[in-house]
Amino acid sequence: MDDLAPVQNCLSRRDYLLLAVYCVILFGLSLVSGRPLTMHEGVLPETSREMSLDHDWIIPKNGGHPWMENPPLPQWITVGIGYLCGGCDRVWVVRIGPALVSLLTVLLVARMSGRWFGRNVGLLSGFVLATTYEFTQYAWLAEDEIYLCALCTLAVDAFARLEFDRGDSAAPGSRNPFGPRPASLVWLCVALGLTNLAKGILFGAAMAGIPMVGFLLWNRDWRRISFYTWFWGAVIFLALVVWWPLMAVWQMPDAIEEWKYDHVGRLDGSYTELTQPWYYYLRVLPGNLAPWTLVLPFAFAITARRALRERYSPERFVWCWAILPIVVFSFSPGKHHHYLLQCTAPWAILAGRSLPWLHAQILAWPEKMRRPINSLLTLALPGEIAIAVLHKKLSGPGWLFPALLVAWPCIAFAFSWATAHRRGTVAAAGLLSIVTLGFMGGHLYAAKYADQCIADTIFLQAVPGQVPDQAKILVNSDSHGMDELRIQFYLGQRSQGLHNLTFLADDRLPGTVYLITRAEHEDELRRYGDPEQISQSARSRREKSPKDRLTLYRLQLHDDLPRYSTAGIRVSPLQAARRAPGPFLGQAPENSARR
Repeated sequence: MDDLAPVQNCLSRRDYLLLAVYCVILFGLSLVSGRPLTMHEGVLPETSREMSLDHDWIIPKNGGHPWMENPPLPQWITVGIGYLCGGCDRVWVVRIGPALVSLLTVLLVARMSGRWFGRNVGLLSGFVLATTYEFTQYAWLAEDEIYLCALCTLAVDAFARLEFDRGDSAAPGSRNPFGPRPASLVWLCVALGLTNLAKGILFGAAMAGIPMVGFLLWNRDWRRISFYTWFWGAVIFLALVVWWPLMAVWQMPDAIEEWKYDHVGRLDGSYTELTQPWYYYLRVLPGNLAPWTLVLPFAFAITARRALRERYSPERFVWCWAILPIVVFSFSPGKHHHYLLQCTAPWAILAGRSLPWLHAQILAWPEKMRRPINSLLTLALPGEIAIAVLHKKLSGPGWLFPALLVAWPCIAFAFSWATAHRRGTVAAAGLLSIVTLGFMGGHLYAAKYADQCIADTIFLQAVPGQVPDQAKILVNSDSHGMDELRIQFYLGQRSQGLHNLTFLADDRLPGTVYLITRAEHEDELRRYGDPEQISQSARSRREKSPKDRLTLYRLQLHDDLPRYSTAGIRVSPLQAARRAPGPFLGQAPENSARR
């Protein structure tokens, strides 16, 4: 067991501080960039905003209706941050949580890698994770996926402490399933249970637990396996898994139907929107891991001997962590690229493990090959050709194209100079600086010119000034996608969700209402009143024609419009998520205004 002792030159407090400062700068960019909320990003902010108002800590809501897709831990954290910042109704506030949990994940990964492979690899692993495309994007977004990623990493870190920090599994009496266990195993059970509070039921526990089980079975050490077969640990884990679903079902029994649709549907293929071929993850993985994808084949070659031959090696566990979740989840018909976010960390460790070796190989090249001037031909010229071909597809000011033509050769030269520098610290700093500036520049460019939600956001920010101060702004929730959550978040307390257009017959509405819906619904609005278009988005997200644009209407309801009471009408979780029809106010479904 001596070869499993922790590496002594692991990270220092100064190293953690360096990583933390770097992450604050990189991830904190989304707080000040002005980039608008995306469609999916509207879910967590709006359900958190409504939770902060109604204080229902069990059932998240959208427009007052239950939103039961995922457990509410991300909402709790967002609301808590909002209390410290004066409310969770601003974009920069709801993005603080993802930035913080992303920082925590980077530190955990750097710690694990540093304990296994030394300080330099530990630092590199942390920096690589922070600059891996999929991870960086979700560190910038107010979505719940990054919270699950942090919890899965926390659980894996707990397992790594047990397996590699001098082996608590060798404790006396550890083979008795009812016997005592060290506190570190209790923490592992707690960490696994907590994953159930951030995303679909048991999804996080499976994502974190699969590499643990695979590692133990691969090692074929039944004494170690018996250490984890602990009755009281199972009780702790199950208690954390079931308490929120039980509380939710106690208040809302039909939440089970939503979970069946959402979770079982991913497994049996009935959730057709997410159905993908078995090779889907192989197709999206290279893009998720960019820009470090090209170094990973070298990482597998470097780590193969220990991973395949040494039963308890960290390399073997990192392989299990990187590969097994992808293999197992490929059997499920329901797939999405962000499911791979939970296992991005081991790929970052593999990249961090390979970078020093690659640098040594570059230094072994003949001096003529290592001259930075060579990059003007090998890197700069192909890049200039690509920019010239593709520049017409780029949004932005006229100076952007010539600026890119000037900047790219400089970047190529700097990259070549950094990677060929004899000092590893200079090489790593140069490479990471180029990657970091690329990410930050891309984010700022998208925030100002390329994001599909820019025009919608400008439109929504102007709406309150176009509506009388005391008037509520109705938001048609029966539009494309989940845009209504984003719309309601931007409008705040001025907004009022309208489940579908039949609810314009609600007897509580005044004679004149203000409504945001798609322009294509204008003919349907005439069934209820006389619509007058006040303003319209210049371009809506993923629009195929101007009819898809968000539009603000003043609607004078017909005097003879039949009105109905909404008392006793309830929107189920499936209906709130648009996975079941209805309810329809005063009409049969076949005659409703539902699209």
